[in-house]
Amino acid sequence: MSDRPHLVLVGSGKFDAVERRRLFERAHPEVTIVPPATTSDRWRAIVPLGVVPGHPDTTTIGSYGLAGLMDQLDQIYPPSDDGHPDPLPG
Repeated sequence: MSDRPHLVLVGSGKFDAVERRRLFERAHPEVTIVPPATTSDRWRAIVPLGVVPGHPDTTTIGSYGLAGLMDQLDQIYPPSDDGHPDPLPG
């Protein structure tokens, strides 16, 4: 048995959305990911003020799918070359 986490890659070579969320939350405890309350609701992420490019007053981003939300978070917090989220310096 390995100490390494079980990583699941999808067709595009990215980790699946659930694994991406788990890794992201470990690397970025300052961001809160909120699941949808109903099936017609959106996934949301509450981020620190000033981190959304072009929208310095925005603290919430959202998507109807977890993968879409993770794509948005990857734009704000680019992952490292190995696909793992990198924490912001400082």
